[in-house]
Amino acid sequence: MFYILLFLAVAVFYYYFKTYGKEDFLGRASRGAKGFGRGFMQGVMEERMDDFRRKMNYYVVALLAKIAKSDGRVSEREADMISQILNANAKDSKERAFLKASFNEHKENLSDTASVAKEFIKEVPLPYNERLNVLNVLIFMASIDGELNSTKIQLLSDIARAFGVNSREFESLLNNIKSFKNEGKSLNLEEAYGILELNKNADLAELKKRYRELAKRYHPDVLNANNVSEKELKEGARKFQQVNEAYELVKKHLGA
Repeated sequence: MFYILLFLAVAVFYYYFKTYGKEDFLGRASRGAKGFGRGFMQGVMEERMDDFRRKMNYYVVALLAKIAKSDGRVSEREADMISQILNANAKDSKERAFLKASFNEHKENLSDTASVAKEFIKEVPLPYNERLNVLNVLIFMASIDGELNSTKIQLLSDIARAFGVNSREFESLLNNIKSFKNEGKSLNLEEAYGILELNKNADLAELKKRYRELAKRYHPDVLNANNVSEKELKEGARKFQQVNEAYELVKKHLGA
């Protein structure tokens, strides 16, 4: 049987060679080899990019976990944000489960924050501007519940040093967050409902659902994952802060 198959293969090769000619045959073979080479390289690049993305997700979630738990507990709003981040960045349910488990593991140990940040930059050698973007996301997460406490600022400072961000630039990022919080007059209840695009008869469950939708739309990490421009990122951050303030005001109005 083997010899019959071998004979058929040789016969087909001979027929193709005689019918189309040596040059055409070799040309087709060469093009086929080049096509395979391009496909192979594309496959390698896609695999490397996927590995890069997975590592990026892991380390960002690990650092977010430490910041969220730095005041002793992960608040409801922080938990909501983490959930939105996992949904936006995880490739599938398996990766989401892994990232959630990583979050739960890392939130229990704050002492290794600097070493995890250094390992992050070693494993994911981001350009300086991208490191600033990641740090910005971490600062936003740290401030989601209100004022930045001393523990959170210390952790963020440790991360900034590990990222190679100098103290002047770090202070500038912190001040940007403070300016977002302090800009403009305080919201009134009508403005809050308008920002949330929420009916005034909505109950607490509807408020929370709407908040999650808007938080997902404007959260800096979600915007960063979508590769928006720096201008769009800043505008998203401003809207994200407004959504947070509006949510707190309406929740208080509903007696929650």
